[in-house]
Amino acid sequence: MKKLHFIIAIMLAAALLVSCGHDVDSVLRIKKALPQRAIPLGAIDAEQILPIRVGAEQYLLLASERRGLLVINSYGEILASQEGRVERLAVQALPNETLLVASFDERLAQINLHEIRHSDASNNVNFRLLGSQKMPTLQSALCFSQQEQRTHLFSIGEDGIGREYLLFPAQQQWQMQEVRPLYFGEQVNACAVSPRSQRLLVSQPPIGILSLNTNAEKDEQRKLFLSAHWLGEDFGNLWFDARSESLWLSAGDQIHRYRLPFSSEEPEWHLHINENHSAVSPVFLNGQLWALDVGRDQLLVFDDVENDYLETESTGFDPESGDSIVSVFARNQTDPVESFGDAADDPAIWANKSQPQNSLILATDKKSGLNIYNLSGKLLEHFAVGRVNNVDIRSIEHPHYSALAAASNRSTAGVNLFAITAEGHVEHLGLRAINLQDPYGLCLQKTNNQLFAWVSDKDAALHQFEIDLGENPTEFSLKKHTEIVVNSQVEGCVVDDKWQRLFFAEEDRGIWSLGLKKQQNSEYQAKLVAEVDGQTLVDDVEGLALYLTEDSGYLIASSQGNDSYALFTRDGNDFVGHFRVTMNVRSGIDGSSETDGLDVTSLYLGPEYPMGLLVVQDGRNRLPNAKQNFKLIDWYTVSEALDLSVFVKN
Repeated sequence: MKKLHFIIAIMLAAALLVSCGHDVDSVLRIKKALPQRAIPLGAIDAEQILPIRVGAEQYLLLASERRGLLVINSYGEILASQEGRVERLAVQALPNETLLVASFDERLAQINLHEIRHSDASNNVNFRLLGSQKMPTLQSALCFSQQEQRTHLFSIGEDGIGREYLLFPAQQQWQMQEVRPLYFGEQVNACAVSPRSQRLLVSQPPIGILSLNTNAEKDEQRKLFLSAHWLGEDFGNLWFDARSESLWLSAGDQIHRYRLPFSSEEPEWHLHINENHSAVSPVFLNGQLWALDVGRDQLLVFDDVENDYLETESTGFDPESGDSIVSVFARNQTDPVESFGDAADDPAIWANKSQPQNSLILATDKKSGLNIYNLSGKLLEHFAVGRVNNVDIRSIEHPHYSALAAASNRSTAGVNLFAITAEGHVEHLGLRAINLQDPYGLCLQKTNNQLFAWVSDKDAALHQFEIDLGENPTEFSLKKHTEIVVNSQVEGCVVDDKWQRLFFAEEDRGIWSLGLKKQQNSEYQAKLVAEVDGQTLVDDVEGLALYLTEDSGYLIASSQGNDSYALFTRDGNDFVGHFRVTMNVRSGIDGSSETDGLDVTSLYLGPEYPMGLLVVQDGRNRLPNAKQNFKLIDWYTVSEALDLSVFVKN
């Protein structure tokens, strides 16, 4: 009798579970969920769903291989449609309370951009085509990213090649401009973006979920976010809920949810799906979990979501809000250098006093030689003199030349000299060898019309050489004067000729100042005036330059570790502010990052640069991806961004 009672109890418990929308696996004893509702979609071959809000209402946006794009309500009723053959889509809210939809149409082999708008008058939901872009292969993943109020789209093809696009409205239609390529193996099936952490999440069986930096101006920082060991062989269909910073995905017969950040690869919550259904593309809408049953072409609705998730509210977190670094745009950029890889390095500005708009930029291709550019960034001439690393310029009093440029050469350890005429013609005067193992950084010093070159070596020392042009400049000579021992590597340096002060950047330590008048008498030691602190300066500290006026000015440093530029008072003692160079969408010029060398002048260089010019090396040349180059920034924009209307006097 007791055995009979036990059997009856088991049967009653099983019946109760089934009545509550659950089944129990007879072998594994795992609770498996049945949907509370199953909404038929008809024979439309649905592939993906996303939750959307149009006006005050919440709907589902659906990708269909037969019907294209569909907007449906919670009863499965079609409110709007756009013909096509669509497997993948992405959606992004726009500031004007409309939605931007990207979808890949297999029939036309193109990405289409649509706007979804709610009509108050007719209470209808409407699609409007904004633009399209032909694609070389079938696309298996689409996802949007918002970066500094710009709209970016990531698209990954079946060949494993991904592309990041900048999207922006033009006169007739929206444009898609490629920012950079991204390389994956095959079998990518989905992607999603975390707005808070600015990470691109990519589903790639059989590896797992990969995580990359969304910002093309930063290191990619590719990591394995979730291993396939925890997900099985059949996973993907990513959807990221920015409201709660949660990633949803399907994995075999389960739906997983991970709340970011997380410390374990085990999901925070998961649901086993009854084997009668194949639940993919999970999303959360109106307090319920929704998924596609692709085998039966229907929508599944589950109520089995924990209460704490239902109560989660948006944090309102802005990933840019904690960053006090202001941004400016580049007005122009130079042609890329010819060499591949890390090649562009250091610029120097020559000001044409009679025709300022015809001034020049001399810049190093450290694998090839010295480039000469005009202020529009056009390459005018290339001197193939070897691996010149850093370059600097000083005016001289000479019957034939107005200025000299010197560059450190690592092919043949030495210094190259270039002469510049008043009209802007550049001549190579030759190379003089110096007794250094690996000449690296270089800057010039002018004292009582005498020129000196400071050259750093990889052995962490600075060496001063006197430059003697003599009667025939092509027979110039170098004479070593003094040496400064430094604890670690130095590249960037600059001399304030009026104040006779040398600044040099110890890359991992900070910026040092040395009084040259007292240094000649061995009475003065270098002083650390700006230390690497992880905020104002982030290692490596690279290029240094001086923006000088008659009695004031600023010391500028490349803070390479956080892709910014730090301003200090002319003596280097006080921090003034910092800024970044970001994407100029209107001109199609990307920002700058990982900057090595830079130079600046306060002289008027024509109407484009009324307060002077800042030139910075760009370590990641994007929009589209290309070899390295240099960005040209109007100093007026820096002055405005940092409120430098009144010069700091020291």
